[in-house]
Amino acid sequence: MTDATEFELTEPRTEAELEDYYRLRYERLRKPLGLPPGAEREDPAEPSSLHIVAKADGRVVGAGCWAMGMRKDEGRRIPFVRFRQMAVDPGYEGRGIGSAIMRHVEQSARSMGAQEILGNVRMENVPLFRRHGYIEQGSGVTLYGQVESLSMVRPLQ
Repeated sequence: MTDATEFELTEPRTEAELEDYYRLRYERLRKPLGLPPGAEREDPAEPSSLHIVAKADGRVVGAGCWAMGMRKDEGRRIPFVRFRQMAVDPGYEGRGIGSAIMRHVEQSARSMGAQEILGNVRMENVPLFRRHGYIEQGSGVTLYGQVESLSMVRPLQ
């Protein structure tokens, strides 16, 4: 059993919160791969991404981002959200922060008219994504030649 943690979900409001957001993404997702600071910002979707932080005990303890996109399927344009780079401070794992970020992204995607959420999910996170209704679509990317992932989708209709 884990301790209950009160936390707030919000967009980063200050430059300090934004820097703490990027620091968390770097520390959890890129530094373990031996990458330099700034690697967490290299995705081409970064400038158009929306960002969310979870704050507890006065500090950023969770982070996630997503971007809206369009794809074609049998001549139709399908609006979707690409969910990426979710990270939770190790001292706050297992307290519902990742799940809350995922629910927030889902609500935001629905409000933007997206029909699905897509993501390349690291293998260790696949069970969490399955619990949130994501379905495996096949192999994902191998991030930096080191991290295996599955391509997963969360239908919203």
